[in-house]
Amino acid sequence: MKQTILSSTIRTLRKKSGFTQEEVSNKLNIQRQTYCNYENACRIPPLEIIIALSKLYQVSVDYLVLGADAVNSKSKKAPLKDRLYDEFSSLSKGAQKEVIDFIRFKKLIQND
Repeated sequence: MKQTILSSTIRTLRKKSGFTQEEVSNKLNIQRQTYCNYENACRIPPLEIIIALSKLYQVSVDYLVLGADAVNSKSKKAPLKDRLYDEFSSLSKGAQKEVIDFIRFKKLIQND
């Protein structure tokens, strides 16, 4: 079956987050095979699952459904704060912590 933007995005986000399909399906309270069907574009997840995935990965529903390229082209017109949030949200938890640590470091240096 043809890979969709949604299926490839959720696969990429799952791998970036270090989750297995089993772990994600448990978090969503669905069968692993059902989740596997979403990643393999055999089934389209219902809206409540898409919303749950956006919360799990801390990305917008637009990001999941339209992909990074579409969201990034839209966000170039968005205020800097919104663009930063979108970029930050797409990072893994570990990378988000590194960004926060870097910002704190830069603030310390700036205040000297």
